[in-house]
Amino acid sequence: MSDPTDPTGALESHPIREAVARYAPIIALILVCALIALYIVDYAVLRVRVARHGSASALSTVTVLYAAKLKDNKLNIFFDQPTKETCVRSIFPALGYTPCWYASRHNLRVVD
Repeated sequence: MSDPTDPTGALESHPIREAVARYAPIIALILVCALIALYIVDYAVLRVRVARHGSASALSTVTVLYAAKLKDNKLNIFFDQPTKETCVRSIFPALGYTPCWYASRHNLRVVD
C-alpha cells in the first residue's frame, strides 16, 4: 500500500532490502567467525609442523632487493646486495615472520 504523502514510493517496503537488513549482521558474524577459525587452524598446523619436523619445515627464505628513489620518480635497484629474509609457510603472519606468499611478492624494499 502506497503512502499518499510520498509520491516517489521511497517509503514502500522492499522484500530484498528487508532481507539484506535482516541477514547482513548474521552473515558478517559468520564471516568473522570463519576468519578466526581459519587463523586458529593455520597457527595450529604451523605449530604441529614445527613440533614434528623442526623449524626448517615451517620457515623459508626469500631474496630481498633494496632500491633507492631517484629524483625523476624512478628506482635504482641494487642487485649486487641481495639479502635473505626469513618467512613462514602459512596463510597468516606467525612466529614473528611474514608469510612466504606475501614476502615473495613484496621483495623490493625502497630506502630513503
